[in-house]
Amino acid sequence: MTDRLVVDFREDGQVGVSVQRDGDLVPDPVGDPMPLASPLDAAALADLRWYLEDYLAAPFGVYGDRGAKVENLLREWGEGLFGAVFGSGAARDAYVRTRSRGNPVEVVFRSAAAGPLGLPWELMRDPARPDPLALEQVAVTRMLTSAQLGEPFTVAGSRLRVLMVICRPQGPDDVGYQMIARRLLPLLEAVRGSVELVVLRPPTLARLEEVLGEAVRAGELFQVVHFDGHGVFGTAAAVSGGWGQPHMFAGSAQTGMLAFEKSGGGSDLVPAEKVARVLAGGQVPVVVVNACQSGQLGAQVEAAVATRLLQGGASSVVAMAYSVYAVAAAEFMAVFYERLFAGDAVTDAVTVARHHLAAANLRPSPRGRMPLADWMVPVHYTRREVRFPGLRTQHPNTESLQVMLERFRATGSDGTDAGKPGGELEPVGWFVGRDGLLYTLDTAARLQKVVVLHGPGGTGKTELAKAFGRWWRDTQGVEEPEWVIWHSFEPGVATFGLDGVVTGIGLHIFGPGFVLLDAGQRQQAVAELLQTRRLLLLWDNFESVHTMPDPAGATPALDQTQRQQLRDFLDRVRECGASAVVITSRSREDWLGDVRRIEIGGLNPEEAVQYADRLLEPYPRAQPRRQQRAFADLITWLDGHPLSMRLILPLLDGADPQALLDGLHGTASLPARDDGGRTTSLAACISYSITHLPPDDRAALSAVALFHGVADADVLAIFSRRPEVPEQFRSFGKQDWERVLNQATTVGLLTALGSGMYRIHPALPAYLADRWRTDTAADYIRQHADATRALLDAYAALGQWLNQQIEGGDAQLAITVIGVQRSTMGALLGYAMDHRLWEQAQDIAQPLDEYWDVRGLSEEARVWVDRARLALEDANGAPPELATTAGGLWLFLVGSEAARQIRARRLDEADRTYTSILDALQELPVTDDRQRFISVAYHQLGTVAQERGRWDEAENWYRKSLTIKEELGNRPGTANTYHNLGTVAQERGRWDEAENWYRKSLTISEELGNRPGTASTYHQLGTVAQERGRWDEAEDWYRKSLTISEELGDR
Repeated sequence: MTDRLVVDFREDGQVGVSVQRDGDLVPDPVGDPMPLASPLDAAALADLRWYLEDYLAAPFGVYGDRGAKVENLLREWGEGLFGAVFGSGAARDAYVRTRSRGNPVEVVFRSAAAGPLGLPWELMRDPARPDPLALEQVAVTRMLTSAQLGEPFTVAGSRLRVLMVICRPQGPDDVGYQMIARRLLPLLEAVRGSVELVVLRPPTLARLEEVLGEAVRAGELFQVVHFDGHGVFGTAAAVSGGWGQPHMFAGSAQTGMLAFEKSGGGSDLVPAEKVARVLAGGQVPVVVVNACQSGQLGAQVEAAVATRLLQGGASSVVAMAYSVYAVAAAEFMAVFYERLFAGDAVTDAVTVARHHLAAANLRPSPRGRMPLADWMVPVHYTRREVRFPGLRTQHPNTESLQVMLERFRATGSDGTDAGKPGGELEPVGWFVGRDGLLYTLDTAARLQKVVVLHGPGGTGKTELAKAFGRWWRDTQGVEEPEWVIWHSFEPGVATFGLDGVVTGIGLHIFGPGFVLLDAGQRQQAVAELLQTRRLLLLWDNFESVHTMPDPAGATPALDQTQRQQLRDFLDRVRECGASAVVITSRSREDWLGDVRRIEIGGLNPEEAVQYADRLLEPYPRAQPRRQQRAFADLITWLDGHPLSMRLILPLLDGADPQALLDGLHGTASLPARDDGGRTTSLAACISYSITHLPPDDRAALSAVALFHGVADADVLAIFSRRPEVPEQFRSFGKQDWERVLNQATTVGLLTALGSGMYRIHPALPAYLADRWRTDTAADYIRQHADATRALLDAYAALGQWLNQQIEGGDAQLAITVIGVQRSTMGALLGYAMDHRLWEQAQDIAQPLDEYWDVRGLSEEARVWVDRARLALEDANGAPPELATTAGGLWLFLVGSEAARQIRARRLDEADRTYTSILDALQELPVTDDRQRFISVAYHQLGTVAQERGRWDEAENWYRKSLTIKEELGNRPGTANTYHNLGTVAQERGRWDEAENWYRKSLTISEELGNRPGTASTYHQLGTVAQERGRWDEAEDWYRKSLTISEELGDR
């Protein structure tokens, strides 16, 4: 009963429209082909990609405005796409007649090339109707020109078998990765038929061919293969290349490629046509691809891959042209499978699932759940229609899919903590995110067999291990779902020894009769089991075994012989086992030898936002407090630390975020609940680790309470040399501090970042400050004040070093260090301003100012400048005496802000700011420094006038600046002003004058060896020659400029 409008993209750039009414064998052309003019240029496509992939990551300020603007453009773009095909003439008439017949309508886009199919045709909107066609139950399909619109292809089978290929070539660096399968698994419980989801392990092309071949021979075909990974453009030469190499996107013979894994790990890029041959051999009719390379090429990669798969024999390809939220992709797929069981063809199932995404359009963001029009992302390519008439409905008494989806949305869940009961694998509270770590762990457990998950207490190692156990249980990572075996080394068990572990495994697998075997027989039986069968052993709290034994001695730590037995057991699993062992510990457990170690940190920012949503959902009084500025600072301090978030955030029900921050800083009492358990109490969690440090180290570690987020051994060494530093910190040099901090890292209180820097457990400063306060009683306030002043002086020294690196050393290193330490630097800058310590304030402010500029943090910079001006200026807004340290800080910060005002084209503000600077400078006695600063102000006022197009005014300011610079012998400054006078003359069309100024600038730049300045002036001389029509001369200047730019790597 479906009527089709067929849109054919021809090789000559024209587009033709045909109509195929229900019952027609072939489409009937209408009118003559017409030129295709896409209403979406490259900038529009870039905006669309940004909206779908990046907008909700930070929907604040200008980005929030941009997101709303792009969302409003979707209608305009959709109407433009509609007009490009059905806007007028015979094509328009055919569209109107087809819609008026009342039958279901499908719009089919056909092309011999992938390019036109990569446009977002789902946005297409009839200006006379309220919604896009794709949301009016009009199917939108893409086909190859060679495909014929014939009878549907029916697929046999009473259940749906889905093979999931998960491959992330970037591994842990793919920080935004979310596994769709994790969100999809619980939803499949509610789909009305049986859906068997199998994860391909290992995700290699050879294994794919093997598994599909086995399915064919067994008569248990996979009807769907789902690629959850990356697709790229590449050439034949790129097949063996690694992920992210430039040649993937270069060359004329580009082809769509899918990323698999090599047998020993690493990326294996496989042309889509080769993948298609494997799928054809496995008789797979439907392929799902959410494997695009994030970025502007995403839609074109998706089109190239999908069309190659169709050419290779796939009947239908459901593809996602842009990165999509995993929760949205999972909902789409669940509704898609549900509709297949309801009897829909693939085309109709895609249409219904897309409509569901449009209706359920709230996605996670730092501002809470926000609407996103990502319903357009899933697209359908087909060679012929596919139906599954044999699928049988089941689960008549279970919760319906729609009810389950509504429940998840109501609670903010993404479904990853839902599903079947897990016993010992059940999550405590909610388990959120960690997809990248789970993928890394999946690969490591498969290839390296024994894995230690290590990190500070409370980072979620136990919950991650349980989630991994649920993942392998539910995706055939183990041979039987019951073969995921949990063993806790929590103090209080009878023994930590090997026999206890072996007995637990044997009883779980073999039953009560296992205990009748002697110790040797038990070990032999378990060894053979682990060598020949796929089990997963999860060992929790392993630090208690040796590295961090229970201080109370509830269970004795293992001696050398017992430890060797455990190590030998793990060595056998690693070297010749089919099973895997995952161990959680606060320590690296180096005594285990050459095993894989994965460090666990906090949740990433997006995951932390989702976890905060879940934690605060039961506390309505906490919701308004999320809008306070201090809430963002609180989230930053908690650093995605799951236990700290779980215990601290609910306190917002009765306290403001600033009060909680003060408590975590150790400057006030923290109203925390404390039941004494080390897995449920921050104080107990810290105490368990800190008791394993020597007493002197514990006292010294109190200094860490002064830092915000990251401690630094070099800074602490300077700190200990300051005369005002309290006695307990004085005897420590750099090596002493490194020893203390490394020991604290070993027991899980810190995380080593390299270069003597250590990330601090978010609950540690409050604990240390409390201990410090208790140990020193009435002297604490004085000691804390002295220590803070000493730390300020140490950071002032660090600031001087950072500034030296920025000006003439390793600027990139300096920017990296500032990025890691800017929370402490910012806190101490505020302290210095509050205490009128202007010299230290400037030492810290100068490198921070450079960081703000490099990172584009103009708003943060403006806040600091405003704060400084309030502290420095008098009640009438007059600056301090510039010859003082206060005046020097004012001049530096206000001058930097003025330069940012010019870059942001806030020219009126810049004019006022530089005028105020000039007025203050002219009050000073005449000195070389005064004159140098005045020459800069003159020059910058010239720049403001030049940006406004006021050429006479600009020239006047530049000439004033030039006079002073020449008097002072400031040759670099003189060259700069010569150059700017040249640009003013050039703008006025005074070519001889411009060339003269440029040549003067060039002479000085060449003599000084200023190659960037030389290249810039060469280029400007080229533009002058070009504007005069002197083509040979222009080319010569441009080539000289190009040579230097290439040598400098200035792209």
